[in-house]
Amino acid sequence: MSGVVLRSRTLLRGRPFLCSFRSLSTLETATTPNPPPLPAANHVPAISSEPFAIAQPVTKPAGAAPMFIPPAEDPLLSLCANVIMKHGERHKAMRLITETLTYLHAITLSPPLPIFREAIQLASPMVKIVTIRKPSKNVLAPRPLNDRQRTKAAFRWIVAASEKKPGKMLVHRLAKEIIAVVKGDSDVLQKKEEVHRQAVANRANIPRR
Repeated sequence: MSGVVLRSRTLLRGRPFLCSFRSLSTLETATTPNPPPLPAANHVPAISSEPFAIAQPVTKPAGAAPMFIPPAEDPLLSLCANVIMKHGERHKAMRLITETLTYLHAITLSPPLPIFREAIQLASPMVKIVTIRKPSKNVLAPRPLNDRQRTKAAFRWIVAASEKKPGKMLVHRLAKEIIAVVKGDSDVLQKKEEVHRQAVANRANIPRR
């Protein structure tokens, strides 16, 4: 009876179709393979000791600290980029800040962002001097600054002081001025002390509420 093929209507996945018993037995054999044997209760899988799972350290030159790249949307870097931005070209301002940090790292062989933060903190003034008009004359009076205003004033002073540094590129002059602020050799610190001295001298002119 090998030449006789019996046909039967079978339901597979909700769809009836015609198939032979010979093809049906082949289909069942292909779709339902023998399941693998279950492991014993006390079986412990072998742990591979291949070295691909271990992170290999990156070789660096002797004396060089690891380079920590700051985040792209750091609030301090974003604010400083807004200060030096011209004609709305923010991508150029961000590139200048990034190149300044890179050159700062090349000079100091240290993470540049902590040095940049320290320079901004050292150069930030607490107050600013404003002119108040009175009936008889104009007088100077101190006015306190918030954190954002202090940071912008400090970075403006650093950029202005960097113009006196030797060098053709703003990136190099700016990095040298930041190092000078951290070392205490910058004119920015003297300007900050002068502003605070004027604020103390004119504290009596603060308007009363």
